[in-house]
Amino acid sequence: MTRKSDERKVKLAIEAALSAGATEAEGFFNRTSSVSVEVSGGKVESQKVREGSGIGVRVLVANRLGFAYTSDLGNSAIESAARQALANAESSSPDEFNVLPRPSPRYIEIEKFDEQLKDVGLDDRIERALNLEGAARAVDKRITKVRQATASDASYEAHLANSKGISLWSRGTSCAASVMVVAEEGGDAQMGWDFDHSFYFSALDVAPVGRNASRRALSLLGARQIETAKVPIILDAPVAAEFVAAIGHALMADQVQKGKSLFADKVGRQMANRNVTIIDDGMFERGLYPAPADGEGVASKRTVLVEAGVLQGFLYDTYTAAKGGTESTGNGVRSSYASTPEVGATNFYLVPGDTDPDNLCDNCSRGFLVTDAMGMHTIDMVSGDFSVGASGLWIENGKPAFPVRETTIAGNVRDVLMNIEAVARNLKFYSRYGSPSFLVTDVVVSGK
Repeated sequence: MTRKSDERKVKLAIEAALSAGATEAEGFFNRTSSVSVEVSGGKVESQKVREGSGIGVRVLVANRLGFAYTSDLGNSAIESAARQALANAESSSPDEFNVLPRPSPRYIEIEKFDEQLKDVGLDDRIERALNLEGAARAVDKRITKVRQATASDASYEAHLANSKGISLWSRGTSCAASVMVVAEEGGDAQMGWDFDHSFYFSALDVAPVGRNASRRALSLLGARQIETAKVPIILDAPVAAEFVAAIGHALMADQVQKGKSLFADKVGRQMANRNVTIIDDGMFERGLYPAPADGEGVASKRTVLVEAGVLQGFLYDTYTAAKGGTESTGNGVRSSYASTPEVGATNFYLVPGDTDPDNLCDNCSRGFLVTDAMGMHTIDMVSGDFSVGASGLWIENGKPAFPVRETTIAGNVRDVLMNIEAVARNLKFYSRYGSPSFLVTDVVVSGK
């Protein structure tokens, strides 16, 4: 299929829905293809090639919402999906906030597409995965296992249109490398992981990914427990990004409107240290998902959520914006043609500071560098309370002294945000959420 034929299929879906009695209609076509290669011990463990395409149809009958989708792109199947969406709407409950958006006044063109990716062969992908594993193993003979060395890439095309005049086409590519290794010495075994991403196949250097994962594993060999203490902690960038993701979920308008966010009714109040500025930016080209519009066709925007510690607002899709009496922030996110949009992050991040990450602990007589945390997703974002398992490096006189295991860091999100004393410059995205490393004062680290 070509771009023009994709557009015709979407137009057919909308026309079929309107002819069947829909008040408003939306069609979303999506085509994806991906290749993933995993190696271990110098051999290919798995090769996965996936392709898929389809159309999702959203309709409104007055203010009743219906949705259906099909992977069959024949005209009759598309028309059938439109009729099914209408039937689903007629059996749903009315909701005055069910609306479809109008076209935005201006869309900024953003395309991250590797034209050369179609020429990359399976042998090239296998070589990349083997190089990733080889780089990890070459660091030290104590790297005894590479549990997962994966090189992957994907491309997508999408066309979105609705009966209010939106008509948008976009495409993109993504290439990634991830590796998990095991270091062993004297009966002790420790794991290390790393990840990197590029929009272009030739721009992704996998060797540093392998080396970084191995160095992390090696740094934890000989880890021991510590006595419980209240000390400054540094959240390493991957852990910091998990913490920022937890914050992000509580800044979604649907969570606020359901009373499931500690930030509800706090707009305009100081909620964090002045070092803290948090932004969601659908156009941010350092993120993993820059795009001209969200999954509903609202133009991508830069939304400042926390500025110098002061809460500015929340993220909205069309539905939550209507419910909140405001405008969408361009955060209607959809994963595929088989799902409806929901409020979500685009490229959500803690704005980096100007400190070198290696210097965050310079003034710490004692401290804890958290390189891995287990359970960030369990943070209670209503109360803000958390208690998560952690491992990392103990700091003495500003320098790493020894590795630490079997500890717990506990506290409240409000206190962490207020006590972020320094933010490093090493911003990195691991999903829709990114963060640099940062230093937090006065955190309880529970040990033996």
